[in-house]
Amino acid sequence: MSMHTTPETSASANEAFIRPLAGIRIVEAASYLAGPFAAQMLSDLGADVIKVEPPGGDPYRNFGLSRHGVGVVWGNANRGKQGVVLDLKTPQGLESFKQLLSGADIYIDNLRPHVAEKLGVGKETVEALNASLIRLSITGYGPDGDAAREPVFDALVQGRTGLIAYEAAGGVPKATNSFMVDKLSASFVCQLALAGLLARNRNGKGVHIQTSMLDMVSYFNFPDMFQHRTYLNDDSSWRAPPQPVVATQDGHIVLSPVSGKQLAKTLEAIGHPEWKDELRGIADKAEMTSTFFQRIAVPLKERTSREWLEKFRELEVPCGPVNDPDQHLDDPQVLHNRLYSTLDTPFGPVRSVRYPGVFDGNLLTARFSAPALGEHDVTVLRETDQ
Repeated sequence: MSMHTTPETSASANEAFIRPLAGIRIVEAASYLAGPFAAQMLSDLGADVIKVEPPGGDPYRNFGLSRHGVGVVWGNANRGKQGVVLDLKTPQGLESFKQLLSGADIYIDNLRPHVAEKLGVGKETVEALNASLIRLSITGYGPDGDAAREPVFDALVQGRTGLIAYEAAGGVPKATNSFMVDKLSASFVCQLALAGLLARNRNGKGVHIQTSMLDMVSYFNFPDMFQHRTYLNDDSSWRAPPQPVVATQDGHIVLSPVSGKQLAKTLEAIGHPEWKDELRGIADKAEMTSTFFQRIAVPLKERTSREWLEKFRELEVPCGPVNDPDQHLDDPQVLHNRLYSTLDTPFGPVRSVRYPGVFDGNLLTARFSAPALGEHDVTVLRETDQ
């Protein structure tokens, strides 16, 4: 059994290193994954994040695999934050929340507009509290329109944006096992927050940025998924790209030759260089690529994955392993990059992944674990009363 070596990584190569967003204060009143994960990214970049939860907590605390009464996914998306509990339906809770907003640089929420207004934190109210505040409002489908009031989850957006049909490639439609929409949306929200800070630095004013998961995923999908609909008069049929995962004697590898030279080297590796002329005679590129993968399927099953990877790398054919999560953790390049480190929590050590940017050699590892429900009520809310 693998021991998953996770070498300790210091927060930085230089103890004097100051993270890029140090001094920026963020109030996050978001549930589930997209908004909270975005706030965690900003925390990794150095911002001070205050997570505001309703009585009973973010419902995502109870999602999926649970350890010590808390969902592991929730912990993985909420570390590096201070946590407070406020009931915005009470005058005292609403007043404390407004005090937090008045001293914040960024406010992230995923309240539907009519809910925000009903709670007393609508657009005009928030702008009156803090004219320099950058507010990021995340919705599922947009602030208005036919679907605006519908509940939204990751798979629903996958279906609406074409991803499920696109990945089916003529087979049975199936959503991804990973919460791709939520995590992708979080990356866009982080990007929008940084753009908001830049805009405020230029003009001194806050900004209300609205975005939706529908909009963000559609933008992400467009470059390749919609190549057949980029030109308005193009009604050609979409054809699935060839599947780069190929079977070997003992498993699978990823094989991705792109150039003519790489295709030729692949044929050389499997012992059939003579197929090159036949493939050159196929004018349609998609058909040629499909034929290529069909022809190499049988020879690939004659050797193990390890043998093929060694051979293809020797000939500079783009290839790689099909790692399961355990194998990923032990991948030599992953270990070399020091992606994972150990983070102490009240329940024992956990693995955490660092922010992917390295600043002048400084690694942005997790600063502290996710908060217990209401853990920082006293310290944070005391500041608002002063």
